[in-house]
Amino acid sequence: MDDEKLIRLNKFISNSGHCNRREADNFIVQGRVTVNDKVIVKLGTKVSVKDDVKLDGNNISLNKPVYIILNKPKGFHSINLDNKKNIFSLLPFEEFHDLQSLDFMNENYMGLMIFSNNQDFIKRMSDKVDNLKQLFHVILDSDLKEFDKESIKNETDFQIKNINHVGGASKNEIGLELSIKQVKDIEDLFLKYSYKVISIDRVLYSNISKKDLPRGKWRHFKKQELINLQAF
Repeated sequence: MDDEKLIRLNKFISNSGHCNRREADNFIVQGRVTVNDKVIVKLGTKVSVKDDVKLDGNNISLNKPVYIILNKPKGFHSINLDNKKNIFSLLPFEEFHDLQSLDFMNENYMGLMIFSNNQDFIKRMSDKVDNLKQLFHVILDSDLKEFDKESIKNETDFQIKNINHVGGASKNEIGLELSIKQVKDIEDLFLKYSYKVISIDRVLYSNISKKDLPRGKWRHFKKQELINLQAF
């Protein structure tokens, strides 16, 4: 393989955003770095951008990890379909490659979505997403009856923390705080009580709010948001 296609291992690690080159050298000497599942302790080793590089068993990428929050509009698909509006047209894919979403939202759902090019982060968060607090603004096809609201609050199949009518709005607009694996589960929940969901808007995802983030726009995570989310 040509040297032009190779990069020093310490540069590969430092470019990923995990540390500087001197720290990367220390990690290598300490035996904390593997390339294609082989421990590398020799300084000056060169690797290909296609090699599987890990630090402490975690995959790292040559590209610096990126963490993005999107306020998804209604009518945009979460998969890339020909001749269909999709969320990929709203994100900076030309600048940041290999972005993946933490979960799926169909074209009728709105609100917060989390993206990253850090596959380990996506996997770790996916494993515990059903324990993260999420707040939704839900609109139903009819007013939510008080006795149904109390029954839903006591549902054992869902981790419901709170459910209330939205203040100052119609009785079919609901604020729902819960932990779920899939947003679609909300539709199933209300369907159990003979309500059809008209729209779902995720307004809070763990400690992350869509306040000051217009519909259809994205932003990078704030440092403390990422720290808090990963510490959960």
